[in-house]
Amino acid sequence: MQVLRINWLAVGAAALLGAGVTSSAARAEDDGSRVQVSVLGGVQNLNKNDTALPDNFVNIPAGATLSYDFSRNWGVEGEFAWLIPVKQSVDLGVAGSQDRKTPNILSYQGSVIGRLPLSGTAWSPYVAAGLGAVTFLSNSDVDRFPQLKDSQTAFAVNFGAGTNYGLGSHWALRADYRELAAFPSKTEAGLSTGSKADAIWMERGTLGLAYRF
Repeated sequence: MQVLRINWLAVGAAALLGAGVTSSAARAEDDGSRVQVSVLGGVQNLNKNDTALPDNFVNIPAGATLSYDFSRNWGVEGEFAWLIPVKQSVDLGVAGSQDRKTPNILSYQGSVIGRLPLSGTAWSPYVAAGLGAVTFLSNSDVDRFPQLKDSQTAFAVNFGAGTNYGLGSHWALRADYRELAAFPSKTEAGLSTGSKADAIWMERGTLGLAYRF
């Protein structure tokens, strides 16, 4: 199932990228700015992973994005996010349930945005797909899981959808849902076991404010 999800993701990302490049020369239909900055926060789930995570972790993402619209319907977006660890009870197998939290995690993503503004309303839904990296920062404290002697950066992809709700000529409320998948190295201790490293799937829901210059 994960292979199928990755294949569909690759097809969708390629389609969005192709459409975005084709539209890059188009002009916006209105005279508004093409640049938007967003600040977002919410919840993010790191799914159980046989080679890295023993149980689900629910942490707090805090992120900022910068987007540029090529046209009314197509744009690109860069994102930086910090995944703030939250201590919680997790099942460690033979060791039983203990309080643990993940290392600090940083995410850097670039995405193609397909916007679907609804005429006559303040709503502007969108779909997104892209790629980037995720860094698991080193931390070997006894309450961390996994314990990492060195920071590890993994290739990552994302896809999802969201919407803006305009509050005026510049401000908007923004809601965003993303599925992220990180692919850690098979040779690095902590995120791999026995020269095997499974993909780490993460679901994230965020709310925040957007400002269009």
